[in-house]
This record gives sequence, C-alpha cells and structure tokens, in this order.
Amino acid sequence: MKSVIASKKTFVAQASVLKRIGAFIVDLVIINIIILFPFRGLFESILPTTSFSEAFEFLRQDAGAGTMLNAIMFAISALSILYFMLMEKKIAQTPGKMLFSLYVKPQGKDLKNWQLFVRSMFLIPAFPFVLLWLIDPIAMLFTKENQRLSEILSRTKVVEQYRI
Repeated sequence: MKSVIASKKTFVAQASVLKRIGAFIVDLVIINIIILFPFRGLFESILPTTSFSEAFEFLRQDAGAGTMLNAIMFAISALSILYFMLMEKKIAQTPGKMLFSLYVKPQGKDLKNWQLFVRSMFLIPAFPFVLLWLIDPIAMLFTKENQRLSEILSRTKVVEQYRI
C-alpha cells in the first residue's frame, strides 16, 4: 500500500555563517566537557592558582612544569583533532553540526583522512597553526562559499541540508 504522505525531499546548499558559528560553539562546549575537563585537576596540580603574572613567573622558573604543560596541551590538541576527524569521517558531522543540519562535503567522492586533518589544524597549539584562529573566520566572511582557509586547502566545504 502506498503512503498517503509524500516523502520529504532534501537538497543541499551553502551553510549559513551563523549556523556554522552555532555548531562550532556547541562542539567547543562538548570538547570542554569530554576532553578539557578531565585534565583540569592536572592543570591545577601544576599551576599555582594565582594571578597570570605569578603563574607566568612560576613557569619561567620551573622548566619542568612548562614542559609538562606543553605535553598536556598537545595531548588535548590531539584528542580534539580526533574528535573532529572521527565524527566527520564516520558521519560527515559533529554533534554541533547535527543540531544545525550541517555536513562536511568533499570536492571528490569521499572524505580522506588528510582532508579531515587539514580542516582541524587550527587545534594544534603551535605557530603557525594558531594563526588559523584569526585567519579562518576572516576567510569565511570573504569567500564566495563561506569557506575557511583550512577548508579551501582541504578541498572541503560545510553545507546545510534542507528538507521540504
């Protein structure tokens, strides 16, 4: 028996900047809860809970603490990159993108690991990758398809799926 209700049709279009920002904020909250929060006690045991200048002076005098903090930051970075890579590889979305019906779409047939890594390079806490925190949003505002620089380099884009 044929369904009386017509099936929904879907189409894909360029994702809006506001939805992309919203999705990114949701993903940052999730990363904060599942990745950063478990390291909180470790940070507190290494750094004194004082002013920024006192903490800076402490790190300047204790090279071991600085080395440990760098190692922790790179571990957090690696886990955050894996969060984005695994989610986008498996379902072309992160939880933030799911809430806003956004998907990662490659120029080719399938998303490759190198593309997913390049998309997430901004999470590496080292120069020059930290510059992407500034460059990526600016590029997104001035490119025709609202692509970040890392998306242009990875030959991917974020699209929105509409259902009618």
